[in-house]
Amino acid sequence: MKRTRAALAYALLSATMFAPLPVLADTSTATAISKGVMFPVDAELQAQLQQPLQEVAQSNPVGTKQSPLKTPGLPLGFTYNLDFSFSYPYGNLGYQNAKLPGGMDAGFGYGFTRENRLQVGYYEIPQFPVGFSNKTVPFYVQGYTGPGTIPQTYQSTGNANPTTKDKFFVVVDQNLINIAGKFPIVISPTYLAHWGFVGNNGTDVQTIEYDGYPTTLHLRTEQEWFIPVTVPFLSSPRFFGTATVAAQWLGHPAGVNQTNHAQIFELAYLEYRAAKDTSFFFQPSRLIQYNPSDPYPQYTPTFIYGLSHHFTKLLYTQIYVATGGASNYSQVGITSLTCQRLPCNAPGNTIPSLAGLKATTIQLQFGIGSPTVIPL
Repeated sequence: MKRTRAALAYALLSATMFAPLPVLADTSTATAISKGVMFPVDAELQAQLQQPLQEVAQSNPVGTKQSPLKTPGLPLGFTYNLDFSFSYPYGNLGYQNAKLPGGMDAGFGYGFTRENRLQVGYYEIPQFPVGFSNKTVPFYVQGYTGPGTIPQTYQSTGNANPTTKDKFFVVVDQNLINIAGKFPIVISPTYLAHWGFVGNNGTDVQTIEYDGYPTTLHLRTEQEWFIPVTVPFLSSPRFFGTATVAAQWLGHPAGVNQTNHAQIFELAYLEYRAAKDTSFFFQPSRLIQYNPSDPYPQYTPTFIYGLSHHFTKLLYTQIYVATGGASNYSQVGITSLTCQRLPCNAPGNTIPSLAGLKATTIQLQFGIGSPTVIPL
């Protein structure tokens, strides 16, 4: 218990020290891919690389005939996980008493053969983007080319609360390939469905301005396909690491999306096992975010890090920090306001123009089952 308390205290201190990266994230998709796709794959690869070492009989005399090692493969049968989480926004939000809703994750996996396993998961990821509540932006009146003389802030539009609760449904088809029987890689065709709500409206429907015209769309609703290829590059009793490259594209364009050719994301994962039941992890990535409000994809460098601890075989907790943001969007949040009709202060008459998203979120989870959230 002392080690557990010390580990959790260290994680909280680390989160406080390293979380000031709000200038880097729309981290919801990065977090969902991390939980639903990469962590289960990393767990399987870790099992493959460490299983033979665990099966060698160390106490037999030299020359004793050994039983042949089992062929490495994915675990057969059914596994599940269920956890509930508390989330906290971090950074100069410019919003008094900013709070995030709670969330939950649920998932199950089933191994059909030693080379094929299906993973299905549902994830809830809240966040509060920076740059939406404390910045003055240009104000325009439809039909006039110049900005208005009265500075407008986000609070004056009624959009001061940009809290998002993103929800994801992820289906992963894991396929293990052992090269020369010694080097395992995993190819994981993936389907991801993303939806959610913004603020207290219970919906993500919003009217924004694009190319001079008002456009009503779902800000946080889209579907994507992925083909990740994951290879291990580090495996020892204390350390484990993998690298992933994946093609990614939309299931179908929506909103103001202009393109849909395959994008490439890169992701690395490093884990340090401090004790039998406690692991620290660090995951840098360059993922792709393509919301319906984006004419072109947002290229999103993110960092996810924290620790995971097992209290018992089926009871675990995890604390992690997710931070990042679009590198190809020079501006963040609302970049201008346009009055479409008089009076400008009437609800729905003034609409925003949106740019990139950036956020830092700290999340504490408690769960049961065989967690796919982090490899242990």
